[in-house]
Amino acid sequence: MTWQDELQKLDLELASGRISADDYRRRRDEVLAASSAAAPQPQQQGPFAPPFKWDATPPQQQSPNPDATQVVSSGQPQQSNPDATQVVSGQRPADADRTQYVRPVSGPIPAQQMPPQQGGWQSTPPQTAPPWGGGDGFTPISDPSPAWIAQGPEVFDEKGGGKGKIFAIIGVVLVLALIGGGIWWFASGSKKDNPPVGQSTSQSAPTTTTTKPKDDLEIAEIPGGKKDPSSIKAWTDLVEGKLLANEENAAYEAGTPTKARLASAKLPNDISVQIITVEMASPEAAKKAVEDLVAAQTKFGLQNYSGTCPTSVLCQTLAPAADKKGNIRAHYVHKNTVARVQVVGKDATEMNKVFEELIAAQIEALSVDA
Repeated sequence: MTWQDELQKLDLELASGRISADDYRRRRDEVLAASSAAAPQPQQQGPFAPPFKWDATPPQQQSPNPDATQVVSSGQPQQSNPDATQVVSGQRPADADRTQYVRPVSGPIPAQQMPPQQGGWQSTPPQTAPPWGGGDGFTPISDPSPAWIAQGPEVFDEKGGGKGKIFAIIGVVLVLALIGGGIWWFASGSKKDNPPVGQSTSQSAPTTTTTKPKDDLEIAEIPGGKKDPSSIKAWTDLVEGKLLANEENAAYEAGTPTKARLASAKLPNDISVQIITVEMASPEAAKKAVEDLVAAQTKFGLQNYSGTCPTSVLCQTLAPAADKKGNIRAHYVHKNTVARVQVVGKDATEMNKVFEELIAAQIEALSVDA
């Protein structure tokens, strides 16, 4: 068995995993060392044609080149570098000065030899590509360390590192995606749970037109403004102001009046309005005072009002005549209070309109007892 066969056998054993990388290097070095001591053997022609050769200078003569690469063996196996160029051949080449290149082997293949180098190594790049190149991406044979010749256990180690890097990158991307999704989830949840500042989570209660009276002497707002003399706080203030007739004062005093309140205003079209509330001693006294007040109005010439008058309210009117003003008066009871509403003017139609609006507003402010 030649030293080339031994190297080929070592390659096969390494590829099949029967020997380790260290054993492969050691035995390969021993084979290479042993081959240096062996005598040259006749070169056997392989099944393939010799590869194309090129040279920048024409060959002068077929003489051994002292600078050519020569592979010798010592007959003893030694450890080799798996990344170094492997020289494998079935037979010893005829010319010991010729460099031999082979592709990495995965099984028994015929040996291939290179023709003798002519004129030594050239510094200029080759002008013609090898016949198996043709611009298909293969490295030319002149490359001192072509990638397609590399072999050894390191080749398998380098291939495994790329997958690890890919898995690491994918893992980092997934972690970042999870972190981003968690932040978005908590942020969106907090926005849903917490309403924006300035907004209320519950709707405001609907407002109603009816308001609770401040007290039992409440007076409604008068259109066009309200005049509420601060001096009118008690029944005696009304008497001193001479705002009522003597018969009306007598009707109130029979029920022992205490507190009093007054509001009046001057409206357009020469219409005056007035609202008086007086607190009596009891609800019965208030009812009796209303009856006496209605009788007094009848004595003054007022008649029952023909317009709209609310239930339990006694409405009376005196139509205007010539230069005399007419008036409309209404009396009703709210608990212990007697409420009086009065409208005075010269235009009966305008008076009726103002009175009906005013009595409705007063009843909303201070309700009527049934």
